[in-house]
Amino acid sequence: MTADRLTILHVYPRQMGVSGDRGNVAALVRRAAAADLATEVLEYAPGDPLPASADVVVIGNGPLSAMRSLATDITRIGAPLRDFAVAGVPVVAVGGGFDLATNEVVPTDGPPVAGFGVFDARAVRGAERRVNYFVLDTRYPLLPGAPTRLAGFEDHATSIELAPGVEPFADVVSGGGNQAGAPVEGAIAGASFGTHTQGPLLPLNPQLTDGVLAAAAARRGRDYAPDAARTETIDRYAREARATIDRYVDKAFKRIA
Repeated sequence: MTADRLTILHVYPRQMGVSGDRGNVAALVRRAAAADLATEVLEYAPGDPLPASADVVVIGNGPLSAMRSLATDITRIGAPLRDFAVAGVPVVAVGGGFDLATNEVVPTDGPPVAGFGVFDARAVRGAERRVNYFVLDTRYPLLPGAPTRLAGFEDHATSIELAPGVEPFADVVSGGGNQAGAPVEGAIAGASFGTHTQGPLLPLNPQLTDGVLAAAAARRGRDYAPDAARTETIDRYAREARATIDRYVDKAFKRIA
């Protein structure tokens, strides 16, 4: 980690990066630059030495076959990733990456896959698949005055079982969510969050990107102040994309019994 830069650690970008997850990393880099915060991106591949420190960790979406192929490496780096999260490093885990960041992934056949354990939860496969646009109200800490409404896309067949006391990432406004019997979605652990909201998530929801960067900067004793003038264009694109989702989500959503 370079003293004057925020280090963004992208874990398994090849194996767990099938849903435009590099866009989440790009959003962090671009938005940090607009706030005069320099960044460096480190990509972690199986078998590599894990960096001793990081400021943000990103784990993207991927299939169960990839998780199974990574089983030995997941066990090797699970404890350091948990230590990062406990120390206040934001871990952003999306889609299959969220499943992988729980204690275990329980497939419909075969043995469970041990996860990183960043979130005290289980990801149980075999729920009815939920595919379509997704609108949420997040509980993740954002900058003062930032809107909590998020938009994205869900595509999963997973039920998340949270341990007692674990706070969900968001309340479901429109969509299925990933917790049986409750209109909530995802999980929060300190400055970290996991969600099945794809899209990719951070470019669509700049206020969430700001929340992650603010947490990372504060941990380093630095201020994070987004410059609206410098992000005006990409913010407008994000607003227009979210407005389109808002218009069509109820009409298009495939309801799950």
